[in-house]
Amino acid sequence: MIGWYLDVLVGYLIRTVIRFVRTLQSAKWPTEKGTVSSTTCPTAIVGGPVAEIGYTYVHDGEYYSGDHRKAFLLTGSVKDYVDQFVLGAQVYLRVNLAQPETSVFVE
Repeated sequence: MIGWYLDVLVGYLIRTVIRFVRTLQSAKWPTEKGTVSSTTCPTAIVGGPVAEIGYTYVHDGEYYSGDHRKAFLLTGSVKDYVDQFVLGAQVYLRVNLAQPETSVFVE
């Protein structure tokens, strides 16, 4: 049982660090608007629960899509987080001008 808890904790920490690094790397990218296209909180086999928010955006007349993944320690927390995002709602993103298919969700 302790192994399972460690698995969830390690998965959470790794996902959180990756998200933090991506956020730092995108700090100087311009902010653009996107639209929520999907929301899920799939059951994770390893690493704990993860919220997934799919989104679309237009940059220089071209359509792109991306997804935002956020790790949680508790299943109830991930469901509460996902419930905040309604399909079609507006969200903010940072878009890499050199590679507009690369974007980061702004919370």
